[in-house]
Amino acid sequence: MTTHDERVLPVYLNGRFLRQTLSGVQRFATEISAGLVRQGVISEVVVPPAHKEERRDIRKSFGNIPVKEAGFASGHVWEQTSLPWASADGLLVNLGNTAPLLARRQIVVIHDCGWASVPEAYSARFRTIYRVMQMALVARGVRIITVSEFARSEIMRHLGARPDQVSVIPEGGEHIRSVPADATVLAANDLRPGGYVLVVGNLVAHKNLRILAGLGEKLEARGLTLAIVGASRDGIFQQQGVDSMPRAARYLGRVSDGALRALYEHAACFVFPSRYEGFGLPAVEAMACACPVVASDIPVLREICGDAALFADPCSQNDFTRQVLRVFDESGVAERLRRAGAARLLHYNWTQASSAMADIIATARCGAPASSCSSFGMEASR
Repeated sequence: MTTHDERVLPVYLNGRFLRQTLSGVQRFATEISAGLVRQGVISEVVVPPAHKEERRDIRKSFGNIPVKEAGFASGHVWEQTSLPWASADGLLVNLGNTAPLLARRQIVVIHDCGWASVPEAYSARFRTIYRVMQMALVARGVRIITVSEFARSEIMRHLGARPDQVSVIPEGGEHIRSVPADATVLAANDLRPGGYVLVVGNLVAHKNLRILAGLGEKLEARGLTLAIVGASRDGIFQQQGVDSMPRAARYLGRVSDGALRALYEHAACFVFPSRYEGFGLPAVEAMACACPVVASDIPVLREICGDAALFADPCSQNDFTRQVLRVFDESGVAERLRRAGAARLLHYNWTQASSAMADIIATARCGAPASSCSSFGMEASR
């Protein structure tokens, strides 16, 4: 192990995300950590105590990088008590929204401030934990990374971060094409290629699925299907009532990456009705699979999708229905969106993202406090 030298600090990865259910935050952590491992940036991965099977899978994921089980407990308790001591002689990299308040030198990725902007979507416990933790991290001058210019503005507004404290590293989409498409998911759910519109999202308030009720009915009248992928329950969120969900829809639940790729590739279009996102990874996945995108007209999706989407008022059922039906009814619209999506992907890939993260880590390894580093990150090219 590298000795305690301010110029060459070891870099520890907070491995808490490895025991969490895969969603956008965990996808970011998985892809970025893989890139950092390939570049030789990570000295050691620190994880909570794991079962034998979990331990084997985790060690397999990191190859020759040492994986250390530290302390006791799990979740926030482990992160706040055991992790800071296990990483005390180095720089700690936290990729999943949270970090130990007692760590001396660290970087934390905060994906959004949904708990503040759409509080109705989160449990009271979750809002309290994130408010206290993230405000304390910012107040201590911890280096912050986020995933969009919109999220950066949210972090400055809600957490009081300085402009020079927050850097932007956009996400990537090529992971969805790294696995073979599993088209058996179509037959299993009675879907035909080009005969359905795809939605990816949980049944929670800010995902705004209820706005698609009118669309589901219109599609059904045409012999088409509204197919919705995603878990129906998540403990950190306040759920929408089932009665308010689109009834003319087919709910597929969680699917594998291979099945999701097939669903994107064979859909007539992808619809993203969210009222709030920090980035909007499913839209980038859809573009990577040449699937036309119809998205909510909110700032972050304008930023991410640019001219590669049709935009609809997130408060209007009629507007979403109108824009989706344009994909079916107007000649050339779908192909134009596919071409624009392919061009847009030049801005979003995990190789660029992990290289930008490695640059920020290299600067932070000097051991200087954040207040003395006016510029510690390189904005990803947009």
